[in-house]
Amino acid sequence: MGFMGGIFKALGFESENNGKKKKTVTKTKASYKLKSNKNNRVDDIDGVSVYYPESVEQAKEFIEFVKQNKAIIISTESCQGEISLRIVDFMKGFCFGSNSRFIVLNEDKLYLILPEGMEIEE
Repeated sequence: MGFMGGIFKALGFESENNGKKKKTVTKTKASYKLKSNKNNRVDDIDGVSVYYPESVEQAKEFIEFVKQNKAIIISTESCQGEISLRIVDFMKGFCFGSNSRFIVLNEDKLYLILPEGMEIEE
């Protein structure tokens, strides 16, 4: 373990059993089969739900889906410029804090949020 290992352990950076937990990886293939609703808005892309927030408060509701290990796509096409930036910043902050992945699918309009341990095939 060594001297530095002992210091890290004392500070709480290493667990007692020194064993690594194996993460299960769920792979989602994005082939972009689109389902639209009556408003010409896409409901989902390959089984991943697409949401269209119009305020930061609505975006706060979507983090519950990620906490339940569900991937989501957020489209900011119906937002004004400042609100869109605030939603993206909020979701990036949440992803950083929860070890989720924030992936830009379309230039500044479509974002994929993957819970921790979930992967996509490219």
